[in-house]
Amino acid sequence: MSDARRDRLAGLLAEAATRFGVTLDGEPVRGAYDRTLAVRTSGPAWLRVTAQPPEWARGEIWDGIATATGEPFGDIPMPRHLRSAEWAARWDDVDQVVRADLMTFVDQPAVGTGLVLEHPVDLPDTWWARLRAGLDTLRRVATERRVLDPDAVRSSILALFGVEIDLGRVEWEVSHGDLHFGNLTAPGLTILDWEYWGSAPAGYDAAVLACSAILQPDIAARVRAEFADVLDTYSGAVAQLAAADKYLRLVGIGAHPEIAVPVRRQADAVIRDRLG
Repeated sequence: MSDARRDRLAGLLAEAATRFGVTLDGEPVRGAYDRTLAVRTSGPAWLRVTAQPPEWARGEIWDGIATATGEPFGDIPMPRHLRSAEWAARWDDVDQVVRADLMTFVDQPAVGTGLVLEHPVDLPDTWWARLRAGLDTLRRVATERRVLDPDAVRSSILALFGVEIDLGRVEWEVSHGDLHFGNLTAPGLTILDWEYWGSAPAGYDAAVLACSAILQPDIAARVRAEFADVLDTYSGAVAQLAAADKYLRLVGIGAHPEIAVPVRRQADAVIRDRLG
């Protein structure tokens, strides 16, 4: 993205801080592709802003952070939403909608730095148990939000892997939707970035996490072991192919070419062992 967008987002952070009555206190952190900018504030709290044309400023990913509240979210280790605001802006004769979300501050570092875990990690059994408990709690949420559309899942898996999915056999459950190691903290677990949450094939979060760890075989194997009960099902197989599709799309736009072969190899194993 351009330096101009980064500068504009920085200005929006300052404007949001004024609206919320907080003071910026740290170095801003850019989101993927400079779509968002976030920073620690007084409180302490965490302030995040984005700006999109009106046609993009709607739907599930627009208000995901603000809607991940209430019961049973209170039992999930995650930041708590404090306030949100929206207002209009105009950049280069193009209308924009600005969204700012203020959340509780998390003082634990993320396990990874992005969508793909690039270094070994040692996570204790208690961390894995807390993650499993949090995701099991998430399953109980009632929502009409969607991470994935069933017909889109079927068509994309057919196009990429040549496998016809029986949607009638797929169980759907509420998922975080973007559960990679860059969205998990340690040693204390907090699940970050709730933009995308909604329904997906059962096991989708575990499947995405396994793809995130694809370059760290021991961690990927631990993910699959911890969530074997959901991954070793028809729905879990579909979830794994949907996650592989997500990561291979990254490769398609030039990101992380090193994961192409191992992700495809894992997808082929799922097709052979679970769908063959």
